[in-house]
Amino acid sequence: MTKKELFMANVRGEYTDHTPIWIMRQAGRYLPEYREFKKNYSFEQLCRTPRAAAEVTAQPIEILDLDAAIIFSDILLILEPLGINLRFDPGPIISPHLEKPEQIASYSAFDPADKLQFVGDAIAETRKRLGDDIPILGFCGAPFTVFCYLCGTRGARDFFKTIRFLSNHPAEGKKVLSILTDLSIKYLKMQISAGADAVQIFDTWAGELSADEFSEWSLPYLGKILSALAKENAITSLYIKGLHQFLDIIPSLNLDIVSVDWKVPMSVASHSLSPMTLQGNLNPLTLLGPEELVVNKTRQLLDEMKRYNGYIFNLGHGILPETPVSNVKTLVKTVHEYKRNRDA
Repeated sequence: MTKKELFMANVRGEYTDHTPIWIMRQAGRYLPEYREFKKNYSFEQLCRTPRAAAEVTAQPIEILDLDAAIIFSDILLILEPLGINLRFDPGPIISPHLEKPEQIASYSAFDPADKLQFVGDAIAETRKRLGDDIPILGFCGAPFTVFCYLCGTRGARDFFKTIRFLSNHPAEGKKVLSILTDLSIKYLKMQISAGADAVQIFDTWAGELSADEFSEWSLPYLGKILSALAKENAITSLYIKGLHQFLDIIPSLNLDIVSVDWKVPMSVASHSLSPMTLQGNLNPLTLLGPEELVVNKTRQLLDEMKRYNGYIFNLGHGILPETPVSNVKTLVKTVHEYKRNRDA
């Protein structure tokens, strides 16, 4: 069974003897090869140069033997064609932040197939590089999470900026969320047309919301994106950091894969979300420990999920730049060598 066949079998909810693995933020600063290659590019140039983006997308597959590639990009690139100034130094710097409702009038509609085609080209270049047997994943930020950054939220201490705008200007806030939703649908469709086998939506900031707030400010927009992609028979995945409080809501979405953060026990997630395919959820901090810890925690998680139909191993959040590459290799080797047996 090829890597793509194994991955797709689990997407379909089939039981397989082995478990596929990929890692959120797997292309990036923890790899010496990435750091060396990036010396010739700024982050923006790397994202906007298809062959360069394909190179760093392929690196973790070729170096670590991971089972799927996620395209190297950033969730905030969708903002710049709206008329928002975006640069990275090294993190994203957005100006002006959305603070007044009258700013919305300056946002310019655009076609992602035109303004963001370099992402589609990078997917096509990655396919040439890796061939047909490696699944390639596209992605976008969820409307609510992108909206948070637009409002100036960069960490928990300034999350209030997002809530302040939505509370004081609910109609205008929902207008922006709707704009981002429509753009995200077109953006993900473009990525799928370019060759992405599946797409993941990152709603990192949604976990800061109450269930009622989530149902008002995130869920409808996620639902619209997922329903539109379902009509295209696209394979979709959703990641929410802080998923636990929405476990009873997620099954209402037209969704293939739920990516589980490390704070939710997989036994709880599997009970609440079955028969959806699950992905996750090793704590990224585990990879900073000794090799023995990595092996033990990985096997523990695999044991926990050994009877579940449709399971993809991943971290519960993005891999940290300080992670030793040797520990990542140990992680991948442990997952690949583990033979599932639902009767054991």
